[in-house]
Amino acid sequence: MASRNQEHPQQLIPLNRLKKSPRNVRQVPHTKAHIEALASSIDAQGQIQNLVVETEKNEDGKPTGSYLVNVGEGRRLASLLRVKRKQIKATDPIRCIVDDTHDAQALSLAENDIRANMHPADQFDAFKRLIDSGLSAETVSAQFGVSPLVVTRRLKLANVAPEFLGLYRKGKIDLEHLMALAVTDDHDRQRKVWESLPQYRRTPDGLREALTENEIPAHAAVVKFVGLKQYEKAGGAVRRDLFSDQHDDGYVVDSELLWKLATQKLERRAAKLKEEGWAWVEIMPELDYSALSTFARVRSISREATEDERTELDRLNEQLAEIHKQIEDAVEDEDHAEPLLQQEEEISGKVAAIEDDMRVHDPAQRAVAGAIVSIDRSGDWRIETGLLRSEDARKFQRAERDGSKATPDVPRLHSAALVRRLTAHRTLALCATVAQRPDVALLALAHRLAVVTFYDGDYAGRNAVQIELRRTNLDQYGADVADSKAHRAMAELAEGWRTRLPSDSATLFDWLAQQPQVDVLSLCAYCVATTLNGVSADESGSGLDALGNAAGLDMRQWWSPTADSYLKSVPKAHIFEALAEAGATPSGALEKLKKGDLALLAEQRLAGTGWLPAVLRGTAV
Repeated sequence: MASRNQEHPQQLIPLNRLKKSPRNVRQVPHTKAHIEALASSIDAQGQIQNLVVETEKNEDGKPTGSYLVNVGEGRRLASLLRVKRKQIKATDPIRCIVDDTHDAQALSLAENDIRANMHPADQFDAFKRLIDSGLSAETVSAQFGVSPLVVTRRLKLANVAPEFLGLYRKGKIDLEHLMALAVTDDHDRQRKVWESLPQYRRTPDGLREALTENEIPAHAAVVKFVGLKQYEKAGGAVRRDLFSDQHDDGYVVDSELLWKLATQKLERRAAKLKEEGWAWVEIMPELDYSALSTFARVRSISREATEDERTELDRLNEQLAEIHKQIEDAVEDEDHAEPLLQQEEEISGKVAAIEDDMRVHDPAQRAVAGAIVSIDRSGDWRIETGLLRSEDARKFQRAERDGSKATPDVPRLHSAALVRRLTAHRTLALCATVAQRPDVALLALAHRLAVVTFYDGDYAGRNAVQIELRRTNLDQYGADVADSKAHRAMAELAEGWRTRLPSDSATLFDWLAQQPQVDVLSLCAYCVATTLNGVSADESGSGLDALGNAAGLDMRQWWSPTADSYLKSVPKAHIFEALAEAGATPSGALEKLKKGDLALLAEQRLAGTGWLPAVLRGTAV
């Protein structure tokens, strides 16, 4: 059967004699971007495919001299755009096939429907071959009507390891997978990460995370703090994410250099704080609220008023007394009382301002207080001053309690680090216990309120309902703390409350008002529990002992001595003492064992005995 080119030979028809056909099936017009890209392609490559037209006829059936474009309307519009660009003239000939035989609508439908688009992976390879042939990205982008960035992205995708392009062609992975793999040009790295990940983690996010696990996102706070320009100026490399439209997407490759620059910047600020007279300054680049909660704040006291301040306060108080008298006399005259009330508010504000100026740091506490220099979440400075280390704070508390600054000498049986770890376990277990005892939590909360309200030893600020809540970070004292039963219990409670509480804090009060009192008390118990901190470096007891007794804390339910959690950290003599106390009397042969072997054997013998070191014992043991 003869082809259309044989039946209807090619003809050259002037562009200005070609018209849009009313029988073209495409109702949705070509986009402006598509026509521009097509015009650029025709200009670079020439017209690859002929237009199919039919002869236009008038009402008498006679040819008008023009032709209707049934197939190739996009190419006609692209040629008109080329006229507008002054690349060709309106009378230039266009290659066409005149077909007055076949049904025009059938031809148009076949053109637009019966065809298969090129697979994107084939397009990536084609772009790569063009670049490899010597064309620049700018030249290719101009020929195909796309931006240079699009060309660069397609080249990046074409450079993914061949087996992944094969999986993409077969439909076994998506374009997003290729984009994630293209974060690195290292094919071996792509393959190793793919093979190392289980099937469920071979997601675009999982791949990207694994490929950049040792790198830091450019939008991270520490990167903003140092500055990408400063980092690159110091010789640091940045891996850009070509497939993101965000300007700060990418990865800092040399994390060691980045943190070095951040530390140097923090150290310069720390030196200035030392010059200001703080006893110590610590650098904590990633300070969080739980870590900050391990420090106490320097107490504020009222200094003596200066002569000028005393004179001004006396004058203002005299004015207040006179205004109060006038307000009492004008109690039934609202028009007269209103300006008096405004005067009272203004004068009271002046008195409060002077009294606030008289609030100073306690000199004794200020002498040992320090500061922390860190980076906030936005990448800016975060400076915390007037901080007391927990051991210093306890000394002041004991001195206020018994009138002495000296602390009693208690024989040390364990290292300070081990005692901190053990008391962290005890504190976390107490948290998990109190979180389920609203009655005890209410006692603790009432105690705190009474101390703040009625006792001079704990100054409360002047703002409304100023109960200070500092969440305690106990995980820092040992990996086994974060893996403990108590930690899991607190995490489960937290997740339960997160699913129940409203997402917006502005609606929290109204939500609480609608809940049963038992639920409100349970929430209060959990929140109180998160603030507990009984971690100590000495073995003289804890301020939380009374609370632990009231809650019925039994550490045997939360902790047991293992080789890693305790036994390897104490002398062999202490291990024998523990075995003896637990009724697992050791034989003489055990003395010849190495420390590690003895610890493992002791762990087995102590299991199920309920033995605890003295620092963890309470009334229940």
